[in-house]
Amino acid sequence: MKKAQWLTLISILLVLIIAILAIINVDKVEVNFIFTTVQWPLILVIIGSALLGALLVICVSFMRAIKEKNTRKQAEKAEKKRTLSTSNNTYRNKQA
Repeated sequence: MKKAQWLTLISILLVLIIAILAIINVDKVEVNFIFTTVQWPLILVIIGSALLGALLVICVSFMRAIKEKNTRKQAEKAEKKRTLSTSNNTYRNKQA
């Protein structure tokens, strides 16, 4: 199986597990914030936590992709500069 297929399969399994846990746990729970405490259904806490985790993964992946793109651009510039330098040296040697 390809990597994308494995990732899709794992994602579907995780979503199913989270959905089952959320459906089973509908009791109200106390959520403590810094300045206040609220009572929320556990289903909202589970789904909210899963969504925040997914958002974090997306942000990290996006930052990694940007870093790789910048690294690739720098490597291409360095290669182009090296190629131009080599071709200039070859041209000078032919003239001499």
